[in-house]
Amino acid sequence: MGKLSVGEISSLIPEIPKRRVNVDKEDSPVHKNWDPVTRSALVILWGLLVYPRLDPDMRKRGEEPIADRNVVYEHFHEHIGSREKWEEILDKLKQYDYIRYLDGDKLTAGTRLLTTVDAAKMYKVYRTSVLVRRLNQLSTHTSED
Repeated sequence: MGKLSVGEISSLIPEIPKRRVNVDKEDSPVHKNWDPVTRSALVILWGLLVYPRLDPDMRKRGEEPIADRNVVYEHFHEHIGSREKWEEILDKLKQYDYIRYLDGDKLTAGTRLLTTVDAAKMYKVYRTSVLVRRLNQLSTHTSED
């Protein structure tokens, strides 16, 4: 993932086709108009918090996918930017229910992370990417904390 630019990472988010989401409704994908850094963070968090629910090998763990916000920042700060920017991103994602907090610094998927990103398309991207191995290592590390 270190070789991918922020723009390349942010472009990985496939939205639910318009025929399945009414853009006038409250649950429309607000992330489609966000800046590339915030969209990149969304891709990273989707990989940590949603992908493990879909991947057969990762699902065998039987645990709710969670990630420590500080560990995520440590591993992906080159794509996220400053700590201040990371906190702004987390605030925005929480505001729109893309993420939720558990026990202070632990993150879990919010409703929009589960429903407004096209999981079928995103799964294919992750399944065929070396990004999965890095996220798998990170999720193993964060679950041990």
